[in-house]
Amino acid sequence: MEKSWSNLGAWALSVVGCVALVACSPALDWRTVRPEHAPALQALFPCKPAQVDRSLRLPALPGPPVTMHLVSCKVGESIWALSYFDAQDINRVPQALAADNRALRDNLQAVSNVGAPAAEGAVSAVDLEPVKIPGMTPHALARHWRLTGRRPAGHGESAPVEVHAWHFSHGLMVYQASLWRPVPSANAKDSTDAVETFIQGFKFLD
Repeated sequence: MEKSWSNLGAWALSVVGCVALVACSPALDWRTVRPEHAPALQALFPCKPAQVDRSLRLPALPGPPVTMHLVSCKVGESIWALSYFDAQDINRVPQALAADNRALRDNLQAVSNVGAPAAEGAVSAVDLEPVKIPGMTPHALARHWRLTGRRPAGHGESAPVEVHAWHFSHGLMVYQASLWRPVPSANAKDSTDAVETFIQGFKFLD
């Protein structure tokens, strides 16, 4: 069934909730992952991820819907994820990178508006640096962002969340790696070293 991006947040959260039942671990357990439908990509996850696929539309990307692939797992309160899709045309890649970035912010804003005072419901975004994944297709829109907002905490409540998001592409495939974690970080598992280990584990093999 085709979904709009506005529904993707709830979909992702439900997926991670299921993943948590089988993949949650008290410590980071790094392993190499070769995501389906992305044969050139090798990734590193701190837990055993599950993958689901959905057809959906990104509001900022004209044209047909895309098949979004989501690989994710959860350790404690932190969610580690990779989403990706085929832009279908080389001319759509810049639009797809921008649309993926915009959709993440809009989705985070929609979640932040629920159960939080207006003063606390704003989403902030900081552009940290260019993304440099070995073998990726160079692009000006391949950037690392740190976003802060709020996440659902049950019973109509919300809690602060920090999201690291890396946007990049390889040929026609557009990727978003992300780490969602509470603010402040719960423990050493959510350290800067873990963030760097995650993104440095991505590489394209051809």
